[in-house]
Amino acid sequence: MVNKDKNRIAVSIMGEEYILRGSSSPDEMDRVGRYVDRLMRKLSENNIQMSRHRIAVLAALNLADELLRLKAEKDHRSADQLTKEEKDELV
Repeated sequence: MVNKDKNRIAVSIMGEEYILRGSSSPDEMDRVGRYVDRLMRKLSENNIQMSRHRIAVLAALNLADELLRLKAEKDHRSADQLTKEEKDELV
């Protein structure tokens, strides 16, 4: 069964075309593709001897670090918004 809610676009990352399918808007998927392309190109400029595979893994590690830092900041902000009573219940 085909899900008609999926959008599909082509993005270019490091000169290779990839087809993205998802429920995000085509503009958002394009933005994500361009973000990954910029990150990988920057990493490859700083590591010219590194293979594309290793550049992709390094990019994934950088993105995971960025995501985890943002999640930690969000959790910290959420904890700061708890009332004193709610904080006392957590202890």
